[in-house]
Amino acid sequence: MKDLSCFLAAMINLFGPLTLLILWHRKTGARFYPAIVAFITCIPVFFIGNAIRSGFSHSAPILYYIQQGILFGIFEEGAKFLVLRYFLTSYDRRTDSVSYGIGHGSYECLGCGISCIGLIGSGRAAPDILFFQMWSFTEGTALVIALTVLIFYGIQNNRYKVTLPAAILIHAVSNASVGIFIEPVAILLCTLLTAAASYAAYRCWQAMQSPFEE
Repeated sequence: MKDLSCFLAAMINLFGPLTLLILWHRKTGARFYPAIVAFITCIPVFFIGNAIRSGFSHSAPILYYIQQGILFGIFEEGAKFLVLRYFLTSYDRRTDSVSYGIGHGSYECLGCGISCIGLIGSGRAAPDILFFQMWSFTEGTALVIALTVLIFYGIQNNRYKVTLPAAILIHAVSNASVGIFIEPVAILLCTLLTAAASYAAYRCWQAMQSPFEE
């Protein structure tokens, strides 16, 4: 039963983002290119981030996870800001921000999917792996899209001095919480943060609506 759970968890992570991107494209006509750029951008961002994290001391676990949260909050959201503002300048539709968010999230999901496949037959998988991965995919994807929309809104409306630090802070707290708190508390806190970020992103999404959109 655990092997089946690992397999299903792997399929959710490996094919969930692509399915979501295709559905988003069909519904809104959103372009795929921002998602591809986001995925490629994540490669050096996570490589450098992991290299820096390897130098953190594990002697104080709480401090370690706080440092990790801040590090990846700055690196991931900062990279989004730089790419969206200076590289994808012609991709200025609000739907492009969601495509970018899905592409960013797909990189993280790829790692989770591969890890789940590696657990098949090992007997080391947690009993709730399928539930946790379903929650992780849903919450993680929603959060990364919401933060991308916030940053995109800040760029389009010259308010990134507010939206970028907010995105970094939310990302850092969410990242650190998974390591600091026990699973039920971490799930609750991350879900609340994602809900708040999603609401803020929804308000920004509405504010970016073109009068020519149906």
